[in-house]
Amino acid sequence: MSQTPIFITGVYRSGTTLLTGLIGAHNDIDIGHPTVQYYRYILKKNIDPAKFKDIVQEISDRIDFRYGIKLDIIRILKEIEAEALNKGQVDHKIIYDCVTRGLHGFSGKRWSEKILLEWSNIPTFLEMYPKGKTVHIIRDPRDVLASYKNMTYETEDKYLDAVFNCLDSMQHARKYLEELTSDSYYLVKFEDLVTNKMEEVKKLCKFLDLNFDPSHYDQDNIKEGAGDGAVDLTIKTHSAFPDSADQDSFKRWDTKLSMEELDFAESVLGEEMKYFGYEPSDRLECSDFKWLLNIFENNPLIKERFSTYLETGKGAESFPSDATDPKNWSSSTLDQGKELGKGAANAYKKLFQ
Repeated sequence: MSQTPIFITGVYRSGTTLLTGLIGAHNDIDIGHPTVQYYRYILKKNIDPAKFKDIVQEISDRIDFRYGIKLDIIRILKEIEAEALNKGQVDHKIIYDCVTRGLHGFSGKRWSEKILLEWSNIPTFLEMYPKGKTVHIIRDPRDVLASYKNMTYETEDKYLDAVFNCLDSMQHARKYLEELTSDSYYLVKFEDLVTNKMEEVKKLCKFLDLNFDPSHYDQDNIKEGAGDGAVDLTIKTHSAFPDSADQDSFKRWDTKLSMEELDFAESVLGEEMKYFGYEPSDRLECSDFKWLLNIFENNPLIKERFSTYLETGKGAESFPSDATDPKNWSSSTLDQGKELGKGAANAYKKLFQ
């Protein structure tokens, strides 16, 4: 069983894919760009680990359906049963570890996984793997909002949810910097990763107990995906604005957000932005937010998020739509030729029967 796996998380459009590609470029690491997603699909649903055969089948079908990756189910089940025999019982740690190692063909390398919007499970991961490492990335929330607005499957004004996701992410980051040890939790800023890539990678390697070799981080070694489906990764390949230069990854909000959107983001996120060194705009105006009333009338989600923020001061940690519902999977997934209600969708439903 792996004892020192790596958990990577952050808000969508915050640089998680670039971060994962850089960590995965190291020869000693096997990494998956969101694939198993054990916390979202299994733990948060309170599924009994005794159903490990059904759990493995669901994960296998979903990974095949969404990413075209086939798992060796027989080998994974044998590994789980062997680990459970040694421990005296099967638990989620054993299942998660065996499935993730199986994703990489039981190579024997140290595994890592990126899971968006799962920073609240960082303590859970460290409880499961006391010697594990967690990496949390943040980005100027105004740029996250601008990017998500320009590149999302969500409809209408749901892109504004990025404000509340960034708030929750940054609030947890502040908490973890105070409460977690420096050898278990590492916070990286997207802007530092892009501006001083090699310096930041060197720091990451030190934190992850990896030897730093600059040759690992040649562009040809930085990939997205797992197995045969991995493709070359650059900032442009995953950008919401692919025609922009890399250095334009910063302060896009200045031209991509309306005055109302900017006012809204900075009003909600001002305290966290100041803490993490993101300067307020010089074109901020006091908005009466009447435009929000129109959004609230047509978008219950944003209304609920804003009400929660006013009552508690807290953000949110979830996509606007249920990411575990196959109906909300991206069109690129559904175009693979399988019907909803069969395959992955059917296997997932079986867990709740």
